[in-house]
Amino acid sequence: MSGQARKRVDTSSETLRRMSGKELEALYEDFHRRVFAFYDGIDKLPASRRDAAQAAARRRAEPLIEQARAVHQERVRRLRLRARGWWIATVVVAVAGSAGIAWLALR
Repeated sequence: MSGQARKRVDTSSETLRRMSGKELEALYEDFHRRVFAFYDGIDKLPASRRDAAQAAARRRAEPLIEQARAVHQERVRRLRLRARGWWIATVVVAVAGSAGIAWLALR
């Protein structure tokens, strides 16, 4: 099945949130590969045809780029949640450690 003949993937936030991390990464990599495939070989064209070929590639790739952006937003959301969890854990350890040191110092 060619890149143009593929059906549009459901990139609604609900669908993306149900995906595992591996599925999400694989989907993003697939979009990335498919978008760059539209541009493959354009740099080898004569300069007189290059601009038109890039414009045509951009038009064909735009729907995939929009879907890739939705997938990327979910990836960023997950990274932010993970970072928030690590930040909270760091604060808890720092507070507990400080309290432990203060308790030992006051003994």
